[in-house]
Amino acid sequence: MNLTWKLVGVLDGTLPGTVLRTYETEREPHVRSLIRLAKLVGTAMTSGGELGDLLRRVIAPRLHLVPGLKEQVLSGETPALHRSDLVLRPRLRPTLAGRLCPNPLLEGGCRFDDMAAGRFAIVTSAEPSAAQRAEIERRGAVLIAAQPGSQLHRWLTRGRAHAAIIRPDGTVLQAGRALSALCTALPISSASFNSRPVPPANRYADSGGAVGTRRSETSCAQEATSRPAVS
Repeated sequence: MNLTWKLVGVLDGTLPGTVLRTYETEREPHVRSLIRLAKLVGTAMTSGGELGDLLRRVIAPRLHLVPGLKEQVLSGETPALHRSDLVLRPRLRPTLAGRLCPNPLLEGGCRFDDMAAGRFAIVTSAEPSAAQRAEIERRGAVLIAAQPGSQLHRWLTRGRAHAAIIRPDGTVLQAGRALSALCTALPISSASFNSRPVPPANRYADSGGAVGTRRSETSCAQEATSRPAVS
């Protein structure tokens, strides 16, 4: 998914060829991090012989008592992608950039992925002006409102942001408090990249967000283009 939408953009002329260099820049540290995590989990589950088995029998049933551990285990979020031309991460403060946007249910029964439908998207908890709505539409992106109390609103709040640019592969390109700056940074795209080969159950969902019955991608995409923002 990381590579597909970039290839499509280069081939149809909406993205420069230089964006293909971001694949290795973003993914190599990401893959190394996932491999280290997998090895760590494997070691914790199998090493230590009889003593290790004894420790696991004693400790494992009590792990749920560790604050925050249950949420971390149940979350499907992967490590953030490395900084690149398509992941704009500030060096000195935490950010949502490089992380996957959650895929919660939105108003009308659609999930985020269905509303974005392979396009760039802006998720915002701030009310956009008419000029900002027009600019987002001009750049070929979809606007998704993060209503107070919603999973997307909580996600933005935890990330200390009021808005975020989401790439077609679900990765946050940039996040911040100034919606006007994000509208300016939004890439111009004329088409959907349709980069959703992974079943929705495998896309990162916010903690507690169950994957339920979903409406068709076509109907959700039509709904997204027929109105400027959704809850």
